[in-house]
Order: sequence, then structure tokens, then C-alpha cells
Amino acid sequence: MRGVGRPWPPRTAVLAGVGGTLGIGAVGSIALLFGTPLLIAPLGSTCMMIFGAPHAPFAHPRNVLGGHTICTLVGLLGVRVLGNAPWTIAAAVGLAMALMGLTRSFHPPAGGDTVLVMLAQPGWLFLFVPVLLGCVILLGIAMAFHNAHSAGSYPVSSVPTRREVIAAEE
Repeated sequence: MRGVGRPWPPRTAVLAGVGGTLGIGAVGSIALLFGTPLLIAPLGSTCMMIFGAPHAPFAHPRNVLGGHTICTLVGLLGVRVLGNAPWTIAAAVGLAMALMGLTRSFHPPAGGDTVLVMLAQPGWLFLFVPVLLGCVILLGIAMAFHNAHSAGSYPVSSVPTRREVIAAEE
């Protein structure tokens, strides 16, 4: 996969950077427009994945939405039931990882949601705003962006072969 152990071709690097700028820019602009805090660190990591490695299984919309939902819910439940001691945060992250794996919705950036929620202790609406709304905005921008410069490239319907990934990024 490109970006792992070797540099990207210039076109791939520029497109990933432009896509990431548009994605986080859209989330930030909507946040300003509606006065709603949408910019959270896990969404920055998600942005990196869906624009920098859109063919990776972890970047599929199912994984993005499922992973962020599971990790946020585990954090919200965990902090209310167990508090936010370091060991409870660790247990919640482990539980979230297991649940993402069991549901085929593993998305590494979402693990940050569990930690963030347990430290900040927001209300239940945090799941919807900023987490799910931010994910939907990023995924919408990613679909429009990737499909505009490479017809039908995101989301992929199956895990591509190495050859397909290289061809799509050149």
C-alpha cells in the first residue's frame, strides 16, 4: 500500500492533502456556522485515513461510522459506570477494540473517542454532535472528492488487491 515505507507519488500526496484540507475545512466551517463544536482530534485522524488511505479497510464508511459509534458509546457508558480512572479508561479502550473487531467495524482513530469521552465526560448528545455529524460530513466530502478526481473510487465495495491500490493511486 502506498504511504507505507515509501513516499507517495506527488499527485497522490497533493490530492490527499487537498482532500484532508477540504474535509476538516468543511467540518470546521459548519462548526463555525452553527456555533457547534465539531472539531475533535479523532476526526483529524479519521480525515488522514479516508483521504490518505481511502482503499484501506479501516477507511470504509462502515468502519468509520461503526468504530466511532462503538467507541463513543463505550466511553459514555464507561465513565458513568466506572468513572475515569486510568484503569477504567484502559478497560474501556480494550472493550471498544473488542467490540469493533466483533462487529467488523474496526477504525483505529475512533479509539481516541473513548479516551476523549472518559476525560471530558460530555453528555449523551456528544455521540451525535460532534462525533456522528463530523463523521457524516467527512464521509460526504470524501465521497464527493474521491469520485470527482477518480470515478467511483470511494468507497470501495471490496478490499482491493495490491495491484488495484497502486493503479488507483497513480
